Amino acid sequence: MSIPFRLLLPRKLYDEMIAQAVAELPNECCGLLAGLVQADVARVSRRYPLVNEKASPKLYLSEGKSLIAAHVDARKSGLDFVAVYHSHPTSPPIPSRTDLDSNYWPGVVHFIISLAGDCPEIQAWWLDPNDYRPAEWRIK
Repeated sequence: MSIPFRLLLPRKLYDEMIAQAVAELPNECCGLLAGLVQADVARVSRRYPLVNEKASPKLYLSEGKSLIAAHVDARKSGLDFVAVYHSHPTSPPIPSRTDLDSNYWPGVVHFIISLAGDCPEIQAWWLDPNDYRPAEWRIK
């Protein structure tokens, strides 16, 4: 698996992702991050919180209407989707077998927000059907 880019995430969007995860407890949250990739760096500039159609603490499925609205806005703004995110309300921020099996976004960073501990924890991954590896990212 190749790693096409490093990701830079603004603090404001990082904080908003965590706030969404907490607000949607006990269910998983989900969303998209968009920005521009230049050379080997993806700079996130927009967050698209999506509706979890499953409304489940163990699964997420992005609801179609919110997903289409995100696509329309990103295309209009000239942005590419560079990451997806979802939460794990009661487990570590490590991809589950379900996460690997339902990876509909190859080639983007996958953030997992864990709310299992006292403080939220976020990790980022590159996923393929049978494996995962850490993605390089930082808050800017």
